[in-house]
Amino acid sequence: MLKKRIDKFHVIIFIKILIIGFLIYQQFFIISLRDEMNSSMNEIRDRVSTVDTRITEVNKERIDSDTKILDVIADLEKTSASQIEDLNLQLKDVKIKSKDFSAIIDDILPSVVGIVAGQSLGSGALLTQDGFIITNYHVVSSGTSNIQVFMSDSSVYSAQLIGYNSPMDVAVLKINGNNFNFLQFTDSKNVNIGEKVIAVGNPYGLSFSVTEGIVSAVNREGPNGLSVYTQTDVPINPGNSGGPLINLNQEIVGINNFKVGEAEGLGFALQADAAKQVAFAIIDEYKSSLT
Repeated sequence: MLKKRIDKFHVIIFIKILIIGFLIYQQFFIISLRDEMNSSMNEIRDRVSTVDTRITEVNKERIDSDTKILDVIADLEKTSASQIEDLNLQLKDVKIKSKDFSAIIDDILPSVVGIVAGQSLGSGALLTQDGFIITNYHVVSSGTSNIQVFMSDSSVYSAQLIGYNSPMDVAVLKINGNNFNFLQFTDSKNVNIGEKVIAVGNPYGLSFSVTEGIVSAVNREGPNGLSVYTQTDVPINPGNSGGPLINLNQEIVGINNFKVGEAEGLGFALQADAAKQVAFAIIDEYKSSLT
């Protein structure tokens, strides 16, 4: 009887040992599985991080590539625009050399104005972007209180006489605005006898007419006794007075002033250096008076 109890006790102990061993094994298995899963997760995270890094690098490479492509396109556009401009200039030069003055007339006309002062008609040239205009004083002297300036695009402005030099027959007008086309003066010492010139103005009220001729002589004496006039065979008719005499470089050679009696081909323009000096002296004095 006692032996049976001992055997039963041994069996119970053995079963408990088995259960404890199983539980220990199960715990170690779970720990091992967890470690393996953690290791796998870490590996997955590393791979995901590597993929993210690569995706970032690919996106950066794509952005860099897109930027380079856009830069190339911009360079091509600039180059094309520059080449087109060069071709236009070359075409203009060809036209000028072939004596086709239409190449520069389109550029000049917006800088030339017609002037109505009382009963007097004349012409003028814009000298600055902000609306200072040179003309002859005799064009505006009889109607200084009501001077109208009209442009090649048919726009009309009221003008103010800001100053004049009677002996040089130069007047400067001012119209309101800040984006006008304008002409520049040439250097008078570079004007050559025989070079081609164009007079742009409003002879007899025929707006923005263009006549062609040459420089016949330089440093001619004028009515004021000063040898500051350029002689030209370009017709200087009523309405041309005050308008520009222009060379092929689109520069003012002189300001058309007078002609000899009824003679044809004997016109005279106040040469560039003298006209520039007088006009900008008037402009500077006017600006000084505003400060």
